[in-house]
Amino acid sequence: MRKTKRRMETLSFYDRTGVERHLEQMAEKGWMIDRVTAFGWVYRRIEPEKLQFSVSYYPKASDFDPGPTEGQQVYHAFSAHAGWQYVCNWAQMQIFCTDQPDPVPIETDPELELETIHAAMVKGFLVPYGILLAIALVWSAMLVHTVQHDPIGLFSSTTNLFLAVVWPLLGLLCIIEIVAYLRWRRRAKKAAVRGEFIDTPNTRPFQRMVYWVCMLVFAVHLLYNVTTGSSMMRVISIAMVLYMFLLTAAVQGIKQLLKRRKVSRGVNRAVTLAVDVVLAFAMMAAIVFGAIRAMQHGLLDRYNQPDTLPLTLADLWGEELPAADYTSHWTENASPFVAVYDGSQWASPTGAGVEIPSLDYTITEVKLPVLYDLCRAQRLAEQEDSRLPEDFRKTCQPCDAAPWGANEAWQLGWQDTGPTNQYLLCYEQRIVEVGFSWPLTDAQKTIIGEKLRNL
Repeated sequence: MRKTKRRMETLSFYDRTGVERHLEQMAEKGWMIDRVTAFGWVYRRIEPEKLQFSVSYYPKASDFDPGPTEGQQVYHAFSAHAGWQYVCNWAQMQIFCTDQPDPVPIETDPELELETIHAAMVKGFLVPYGILLAIALVWSAMLVHTVQHDPIGLFSSTTNLFLAVVWPLLGLLCIIEIVAYLRWRRRAKKAAVRGEFIDTPNTRPFQRMVYWVCMLVFAVHLLYNVTTGSSMMRVISIAMVLYMFLLTAAVQGIKQLLKRRKVSRGVNRAVTLAVDVVLAFAMMAAIVFGAIRAMQHGLLDRYNQPDTLPLTLADLWGEELPAADYTSHWTENASPFVAVYDGSQWASPTGAGVEIPSLDYTITEVKLPVLYDLCRAQRLAEQEDSRLPEDFRKTCQPCDAAPWGANEAWQLGWQDTGPTNQYLLCYEQRIVEVGFSWPLTDAQKTIIGEKLRNL
């Protein structure tokens, strides 16, 4: 039978009432809170017991303190005299318990207690949540811009989709938490004048929902990259998970080591921050350098390389293809909603006076039909650039889609030089942009449509 267990609790830092009730319930189940860490709340097994808990705040405390300050020791002694045993702390939050059925409250002045709580909240809650909210708002604004101008880039990247879910949720969480606290504080100030202390608001269900949604989205993101991504993507995804875990563990380990050695708060904070920054850069550099070296030695592939390109010069030229040392290139960015594939083939001039053909194409596969019109609109908008003088802008003229077997087709070009050998083609689930170094025949257009509309 295990003697300890660790849980990720979704309790607000200011939710004194919720913390007290939760710890009382855990004690009745035989689990006593032992400490609060970056990796969850740690409980130790006890005999099931009906205990009462009291949460108070000491604003001058810090998570970097080597132990209780002189002021805290006096406070703990005062609480012990009233029958409350000190259990542990969560930064400025001090947790006490007692087995007395009707104990004397630790805090007896609601107005003074409210100001003490607010002083601790400014330091340990409002400032961190305010910073997180600002970052979330910036990311959310960037998300709106991306949806408007680059939806393909958003929906074809699992990382972008993960961030598109997480940051707005975190922003909403910060808003709800801050508003809930400020509304409670306003009501609590009125109650304090009457000598009353009202319960803190319970936002735990919403926090739990945000936590599990973020965990689920992260798990799907990681699973998709590991199961469908290239060998480099698989290694990088696993390495980043280890990076976050090891960095957090190392930083917390350094902080706890310095606390055990009774290093002062200021030195501990400075050293821990320095270690955090150095380790973060060093570990990230190791991952990037290692991935690059592995690719250079052929141990990892940046993309899932097909045995052959879906469309090659040989498909279009047959035996008439000029002899040369052709190079093929293929990249892909894919998510469960949209995939973007880029293929190209070319060769260096042979110097024999023979023109060497080349081709390139971009295939946008829309797996979620509701996104098709959005992706189509983006590909058409990319052919327009109002920043250029009118005489030097791109052109996008409708052309016959029948030879391509497409639903729609456009020939691309420039205002000053006219049409080029580039085309934009729309199929049922795919949008294809193709470019060639020579004028195409209808027979070649048919081959292109057959090759690219169904990969």
